[in-house]
Amino acid sequence: MAFLNPLLLFGIIGIASPIIIHLLAKKKIKRVVWAAMRFLKNVVEKNQQRLSLEDLILLILRCALLVVLALALARPSFKKSGLAGFGDSNEAAIIAIDNSASMSQSDGAASKFAQAQKAAEEVLDSLPSGSSVAVWLVSDVVKPVIPEPTHDLALARKAIREAQRSDRATELPSALRRMVEVLQRQPVATKQLFVITDGQSNGWKQLAETRALLEAAKDVHARIVLLGESEQHNLGVTGLRLASALAPVNEPVRFEIEIANYGVEEAKNVQVSLGIDDDPPGDDATIDSLPAGESKRISLYATFRDAGYHSVVAHLPADRNPADDQRALAVRVIGEINVLLVDGDPGIEPRESEVFYLHNALTPVAPEQREKYYIKTRTISPAELAAAKLGDYEAVVLANVADVPETVLAGLERYLRTGGGLIVFPGGKINTTFYNAKMFGERAFLPAAFGEARGNAEQQEKFFTLQAKDYDHPIVSIWRDPAAGSLATAHFYRAFTLQPAKTASPRAEAGPPIVVLNYDDGQPAIMERTWGFGRVVQFSSTADSAWNDLCIRPIFVPLIHRTLGALVTRQEEHLNLRVGAKLSAAMDAELIGKDLLIKPPGGKGDAVSLQRVTAVNGVPMLQFEATERAGVYEVRQGDDATPLLRFAAQADPAESNLQELSATDWKTFDGVAQVFRWSPGVSLRGQLQKERTGNEFWMAFVLLALVTAVAETTLGNQWSRSR
Repeated sequence: MAFLNPLLLFGIIGIASPIIIHLLAKKKIKRVVWAAMRFLKNVVEKNQQRLSLEDLILLILRCALLVVLALALARPSFKKSGLAGFGDSNEAAIIAIDNSASMSQSDGAASKFAQAQKAAEEVLDSLPSGSSVAVWLVSDVVKPVIPEPTHDLALARKAIREAQRSDRATELPSALRRMVEVLQRQPVATKQLFVITDGQSNGWKQLAETRALLEAAKDVHARIVLLGESEQHNLGVTGLRLASALAPVNEPVRFEIEIANYGVEEAKNVQVSLGIDDDPPGDDATIDSLPAGESKRISLYATFRDAGYHSVVAHLPADRNPADDQRALAVRVIGEINVLLVDGDPGIEPRESEVFYLHNALTPVAPEQREKYYIKTRTISPAELAAAKLGDYEAVVLANVADVPETVLAGLERYLRTGGGLIVFPGGKINTTFYNAKMFGERAFLPAAFGEARGNAEQQEKFFTLQAKDYDHPIVSIWRDPAAGSLATAHFYRAFTLQPAKTASPRAEAGPPIVVLNYDDGQPAIMERTWGFGRVVQFSSTADSAWNDLCIRPIFVPLIHRTLGALVTRQEEHLNLRVGAKLSAAMDAELIGKDLLIKPPGGKGDAVSLQRVTAVNGVPMLQFEATERAGVYEVRQGDDATPLLRFAAQADPAESNLQELSATDWKTFDGVAQVFRWSPGVSLRGQLQKERTGNEFWMAFVLLALVTAVAETTLGNQWSRSR
């Protein structure tokens, strides 16, 4: 048995009052000799015993009344188990609220995050006076709003009410580890941990390790509060990407959208739409049937009327999980793409030029229309490369160029670091020693070294081909569709062996080497790597027909366009981030030192952030970390109407899967944590207080006090009349 108000037990001392009064009420007897009194002596002695017994009974009742009242006010209770303590007034607690994207799901009245806030306040109200509490927001990262337990419960309440949901993924076990460490440092006997979550299975991937953690922390009493029931019907936009090679002005641009059904029933007539910037959705389509647990991809088109940074948003009809009803993508729309072709073997006739087929593939329109075509090419010799302004071009192509001077290499390094694109085609004139030593080894531009050449261009009856399937790289992904033709139709008579690096490059700017396309024997035919904010694509055979017939095949034009697209869109890859990732965008040099305004998705004027452009390794950079919400962010300078930049944060598609852990999985925590489900209509405060205090029976003492008081009053009145 425990007492919730143990200090009131000192009220038992009050029994001294009736005893003292009783003693003081006794009259001192003065003995007087009176002859007639002798006849009354027998009567008095006979009544004396009865009066003393009555007084004693009344005294006992009065003392008992005070004792019973003191016990009732001390609130006695019985607890089978749970938190120990005589009053439990010295507790430390952490309230952890799941603020991941899945907490946006609603029961039709309030989101689970709003329910979690209400539950957290009820937990706060259930803590006894004198407790200290910390408030944390947890997802795939931990945000300790109040890092250490504080006795300022008003501050904790304010932190709970002002908490914001993010669109981050869920990963709770690592957060539990940190919270247990904080609680174990607290110098109190009672330590409590409350995790308020929707119980999404994706957030609990290390059940055994989590149980072991809580089992080892024997002084921490953990409770996992599950909010309501999980939503059984949910459609989500889980993918959105640019499917066209490029995004030019006034041309239809194809986007691929993935829709997934995470519900338990088949979804029919699912309407999907695509919108540009803040305009209403334009193109749309209907998925006739989407079975439960499956996903489908559809293509929709958008046409951009002006160049610059735009946003594209795929929409679904609203449901009870609004976080995945739309998905955004930032796109840099190109008004004009300039490509510099460096011809290492111009020949005598135009058709003998190393870049003849490249030029025609890049501008596949009639000569009179090339002036208006969005891709513009300029052809120069290797000698002219040193004087060229590389920054004026989105891509530079080295076609059978023997080598370049050191000044050009330095210029290429600056060009790639700021987002330029480089394509390298070999040929009979290249100096492989130069390429391998300078461009592969020293500066790590190339994803592979040029090895020995294989095949004989003079024996065209002997050839090898490109792979016929498994087109995984984005550059060649369109050939997954047989209607696009086959890359295996091209014949290669001679090609260099590409030898990718076996270890990571010491140059921090150089990304890992990636195979774009193999030959049919598994040898790399095309490889690429990122470098700084740019990208380098390396071919193993020539750009002309000297070593292959790829350039005269119909597949050559889309292959070159998609390769160019990979270079141009490299500058956009940093514009589409996973939620929570850091934006690092190269900006114009004149913006260095300037403060730019960043408006978050759906943000109002007071939600705008101010961020300064700084020079990082000589490159003007805008860096921004507060990307907790999914959607489109706009960057402006001052009151400019047109954004300088748009970028998008995308949520983890796994957050659309609202399936909870099974009852069997939750049993993993038996004995180490209490797991229970709560709904807003139930008093969580009362439930927790009952668990803390046990079964109170102060009412029984109140009733006993009432009976005692009635008995004392009744007997007192009756006996006083008889005297």
